[in-house]
Amino acid sequence: MPNGSLLTHTDDALPTPVAAALDNLYHAGFEPATWREGMTGLCRTLGAYGACTVPRVAAEHTQLLPCTPELEELVQVFVRDEWHKRDLRADRGWPLVDAGRAVLLEHDIVTPEDHRREPLYQDFYMRFGMLWWAGITFRSLDKQYVVSLSRRIGDEPFSEHDRRLFWCMRGYLSRVFTMAEHMVTVAGKGGLDALDAMDRGGILVDARARIVAMNRRAEKMVGEAISIVGNRVVARHADSDRALQKLITATLRDGPQREGAVMVRRPMRRPVLIDVLPVPAAAGAPFLFGKALLVLIDLEDRPVPKEGILIRLFRMTPAEAALSVLLCSGLTLAQASDRLRITQGTVRQRLKDVFRKTDTVRQSELISLLSAVATRKPL
Repeated sequence: MPNGSLLTHTDDALPTPVAAALDNLYHAGFEPATWREGMTGLCRTLGAYGACTVPRVAAEHTQLLPCTPELEELVQVFVRDEWHKRDLRADRGWPLVDAGRAVLLEHDIVTPEDHRREPLYQDFYMRFGMLWWAGITFRSLDKQYVVSLSRRIGDEPFSEHDRRLFWCMRGYLSRVFTMAEHMVTVAGKGGLDALDAMDRGGILVDARARIVAMNRRAEKMVGEAISIVGNRVVARHADSDRALQKLITATLRDGPQREGAVMVRRPMRRPVLIDVLPVPAAAGAPFLFGKALLVLIDLEDRPVPKEGILIRLFRMTPAEAALSVLLCSGLTLAQASDRLRITQGTVRQRLKDVFRKTDTVRQSELISLLSAVATRKPL
């Protein structure tokens, strides 16, 4: 075994090939690019055609998680066509897991009659040539997982011998996934530290909006503009929080939102601007549980540009410059609409024109640019 091995020389509960495959998977936690290769090697030693690893969260996030190449299309269709809403294995399997049955085989939860009659099998799994299944459930430090193994039609079903082997693997898998989580948290924290250098707060949240990591700048805003409740970010101003939670939910579900950032109001000071950006699935490790990045800009620390400078540098119209100054001052689009006595539709169109002239695409990006302009010394 290599140095830093998951297993020890005294571990004799597992066959040597399985122990070696688990050890390779453990090292993949340090090199996430090799994770799928490690999963493929494990499948080979277990006689499985493919595998998918799923934490016990909403099933629609399955496609964001690592699986072997053989199951990629199946997983995509599973989510796209909403088969996760009719998943007999999950509906019947998780209650058995909660009752203490940590390893489940196909015949524990479905019958031959189910295979013949249920659309999940007739219209989905058999369409991909898949039939037999086994699930190995275990916990890392704070998540519950299932490694879902598949065999094709014509293969032997998973057996009681397989069940005993899978049971012995659970502790090792727990250590594998705990290490992967730790490494991803470290990597995510490193990325947030870069935002510190830009005077921006950064909070990485997972698919359920729970905090994965946050930088020092964001920590300083806790208690003033935001609070942490149940490991989630909450704006201290009630109206701001409703808008923030709506933005986080929509971003996690649908991707980038047209309306962009939320102004979080606070007493006696200018607001904090919070933008929410989805983390692309390809942006790093497959176990990067951060699904969205909250970027926090303290407008109190950002100077407000003068309208004349914006007109001269960006060839804004006086109306566009007036809107830009109001946004930099901390007003929302609705508040700017009231202040300028124009409709919100006009404000949005005017903001689009400002984006085009400043080569920006989001309100947070615009404010950062205009604040930098405000500190620029005249030639």
